Amino acid sequence: MAAALLLLTAYLVVFEIPQQKKAKEAEQTADLLFNFKSADVESVALRYPAGEIELRKSPDGKWTVTKPLQAEADQREVQSLITTIADIRFTRVVEEQTVNLSEFGLDRPNVDITLTFSDRTERLLLGDDGPMPGTLFVRKNGEPRVVLAQQWIKGSLTRTVFDFRTKIVLPIEHDNVDQVQMEFPKQTFQMVKQDKRWLFKNPVEGSADEDALNSLILMLQNLRAAFFIDPGPDREKTMKGLKKPLVTVTISEPENGGPKSRTARFYDAPEKDSVYLITEPDRPIYRVARANMDELKPDLFHYQDKHLVTVPRDAVKGITIHTPTEQYTLASKETGWTMEAEAQPVNQDRVKRLLDQIEKLKAFQATEKPVKKPAAVGLKPAAVEIQFTDPTKKTPATLQLGNELKGMLYARGNTRLGIVLVNKDFLDEIPKKSELLKKTEPAKEKK
Repeated sequence: MAAALLLLTAYLVVFEIPQQKKAKEAEQTADLLFNFKSADVESVALRYPAGEIELRKSPDGKWTVTKPLQAEADQREVQSLITTIADIRFTRVVEEQTVNLSEFGLDRPNVDITLTFSDRTERLLLGDDGPMPGTLFVRKNGEPRVVLAQQWIKGSLTRTVFDFRTKIVLPIEHDNVDQVQMEFPKQTFQMVKQDKRWLFKNPVEGSADEDALNSLILMLQNLRAAFFIDPGPDREKTMKGLKKPLVTVTISEPENGGPKSRTARFYDAPEKDSVYLITEPDRPIYRVARANMDELKPDLFHYQDKHLVTVPRDAVKGITIHTPTEQYTLASKETGWTMEAEAQPVNQDRVKRLLDQIEKLKAFQATEKPVKKPAAVGLKPAAVEIQFTDPTKKTPATLQLGNELKGMLYARGNTRLGIVLVNKDFLDEIPKKSELLKKTEPAKEKK
């Protein structure tokens, strides 16, 4: 019995199961019109009533448009087309031996696609709509039969040259960019990345706003052309009509042998919702959405670090708080924070929360005009002042809050921002003296 069971198992493994698997695979692929691997396609020729498009794959596997013009191709768009053809399934055979192709609209097909391989070609013809809703007459060249397929493939395989062209304007990698320069008509900003931090080099020096720089670079990386004006008479004519650029952006990425720079110049376009973008003389003029200009602001404040206080937490050994109603000083000891002239213990969590909020405090916006007289906005003397002292009793930073303006407060700290506006809600984060001191309960008498 054991020997019989062993023989039966061997038979199932060697013969029965493989045969069933092959039968199932054959059943699953029986209605496929083609049988090829997408990676084996070397060129694609598309013929439509309106014109022809040809695509060719280079030895390194990159697709290019070769007809009706020479241009870089959108790799995903080409791959999508080939995959759609490879997955075409027919619903039924209409005629096994076709004599008159005109009956099905296949003598002058709406879509005529030829795929070229190293050893053969495959051709697909799409004709008129079929007799049943949502169907289409289809013929595979080399086969005498006409079959029905789903009508949606006609829309999926009807493409334009624009569809196949890459829309990427600046081929950059967000994380690799380490220099950004923006030249506006009246000023120039220059920022560099050092130790993973963005710093200003011109027109001021100091920290830059990480979020603003990341958003800017991400926008540049994701720029997509909505229209092309290719090199030739049209491009030359358009160039003559352009005025000074709105902004010229130069970005650099490290590369073997030195940094690699790319420049993009933005111009006003006749279309109100668009701008023109020029990268190189032999490249097209790209038309892109004007909304991208939201990240290109001729505003120094937009790109500066918005933090008002920059003092390392471990360097703060004392905090003195002045408000219109009280003043107190906190000192950092080995056992924690204490309050001068008070014997009661201090709420350590409340002090930590205060320091956290001061570290996070950012300018909400710049003042409309530079403030020349701090006293005019309540900063000399300040309505609220928080001083920080270090282990040497020096004051590395002072945060001042002044008058209110439309739900905001005039403020200044120890950074290069100067006088700015912060959210008024920050006042709620400054604890009163009574909120910091823990109440001590009287000791219970022992029975």
